Amino acid sequence: MKLDILKYVYNQGLLNEWRVEECRLSQTNLIVGKNASGKSRIVKSIYLLSQLLSAGDIIEAHNDEWHLCFDIDQPESKTEYILKIEKGLVVQEKLIMYGEGNEPLLLERDRSGEGTIFAKELNKKIKFQTPKAELAAVKRRDSIQHPFLEKLYEWSNSLRFYEFGTPLGKNFMTLMSYPRIKLSDNKRELKSYNSVVSIFQVGKQEIGDKFIQAIISDMKEIGYNLSDIGTKIPSVIERDFSTYNTLDGDGLPEFIYVKEEDLNFVTEQSDISQGMFRALSLLIQINYSLLASKPSCIVIDDIGEGLDYQRSSSIIKILIDKAQTGLIQLIMTTNDEFIMNGVPIEYWSLIERTPGSAKLHNIYNSRDKIEEFKFIGLNNFDLFTSEFLLQKEGDEEAA
Repeated sequence: MKLDILKYVYNQGLLNEWRVEECRLSQTNLIVGKNASGKSRIVKSIYLLSQLLSAGDIIEAHNDEWHLCFDIDQPESKTEYILKIEKGLVVQEKLIMYGEGNEPLLLERDRSGEGTIFAKELNKKIKFQTPKAELAAVKRRDSIQHPFLEKLYEWSNSLRFYEFGTPLGKNFMTLMSYPRIKLSDNKRELKSYNSVVSIFQVGKQEIGDKFIQAIISDMKEIGYNLSDIGTKIPSVIERDFSTYNTLDGDGLPEFIYVKEEDLNFVTEQSDISQGMFRALSLLIQINYSLLASKPSCIVIDDIGEGLDYQRSSSIIKILIDKAQTGLIQLIMTTNDEFIMNGVPIEYWSLIERTPGSAKLHNIYNSRDKIEEFKFIGLNNFDLFTSEFLLQKEGDEEAA
């Protein structure tokens, strides 16, 4: 499934109401905007819903409303999902699939938790009762009676979210036992970008050299010439292995190291620069997702933060190339000049910030102005600073 349209409202009717006006998304997306314009809030609203649709339980007193449309260009699989939460309780939930026979409304429930869902084997709708703080789309999963719910679950469960401006797991190690156990049993841990060490070990264990070489190749493309990547016990930890009992259940802490081609020694995780580690962590996790779990969507907030021009441009090219294979949908945010100049404006969604809302201008609703800007001969960043897309006709004449 590919997310095509997003509408989102936070705290509807309250003084601090904030909304994302209907936004059309592409296979590759770069959301740009000034500080405090809502870039992070937009992508985090997508991530929050993916978490709810993965777990099914609402653990905080949210007041949120989503209206999502998937695969709108494919009539046989076009899907809408509507969810409204007030004070941590579901007050409305609908799932509509236009390619599922004559009755597109497959799931509907109200604030009481009562609702109806289509049962495939029975070929009719049946009533159900779901707790008010739980999502029916998750709790009613049944691959025999309600196979249509699996598509929504798979989209949410395979979505990956990364905050590039954070350490991305640099301050985390993992505990390993000997002999090595099957690490991938903990699926929840592998969704956290702070678990990069565990994710690397799982990838090496499950995929092998193909995984390692994919990371090394990507790192070389952005200017980090590595010859090896692995995990090891930190040098600062002194331990007598000869007396270590593998049956006592304890583990030894390990973290990542890299070997650069022009150095005669390995660089341990604690000594890797923050910029290099962010790039390494992101590429480890994305390559694992692509080679192992086939993610539906990769969402990256503040892409390129902390990298120089050459490296930020190169990592963007790698990500766009991966998205253009059609295997993933890519949604990124930035207000960085280097990133903007490195991403074609056809992929842009420029935020127009108004009190209490954010409207995104892109190729779908501002195609003429984007085409007009291309003929001016300025660089992409000028489209951002000039607010050309946000100008009304009267403003243009005055300019």
